[in-house]
Amino acid sequence: MVESQQREETASRPLLLNRYAVVTVLIAAYAFIAAVARPLTLPATATVLVPGLALVVWGARRTPRKIVKTTRATVVIWFTLLGAFCVWEVVAFGWGNDQAHPTLSLAFDPVLENYAARVIGYVIWLSTGAWVASR
Repeated sequence: MVESQQREETASRPLLLNRYAVVTVLIAAYAFIAAVARPLTLPATATVLVPGLALVVWGARRTPRKIVKTTRATVVIWFTLLGAFCVWEVVAFGWGNDQAHPTLSLAFDPVLENYAARVIGYVIWLSTGAWVASR
């Protein structure tokens, strides 16, 4: 009797989805839809920018679970790497965005040529972004 009562209570409770499971399903669904856009086109750019900006806003508005002490040297290293990447992208784009001076998008274009590779790329990119934004 006790066992049947427990089963009834369990069956009557609403299904509580794990937050990570929901995020995983959303990332996978978005990846399958966004990968339809041909690479290096305006729709492909939008499918990258929209969730990217959403992750930046989400990450910026969050309060970290714990405060991590960093040194000035660590901050300088990360900003130097970020700055070097930004300079590379701007120079490559301004230079002509050709095979001799590719932006990151052009460099990855052969790898992301087919649909399955684009889906995997979106999943990796969005999962990494969600992980960084949640820290």
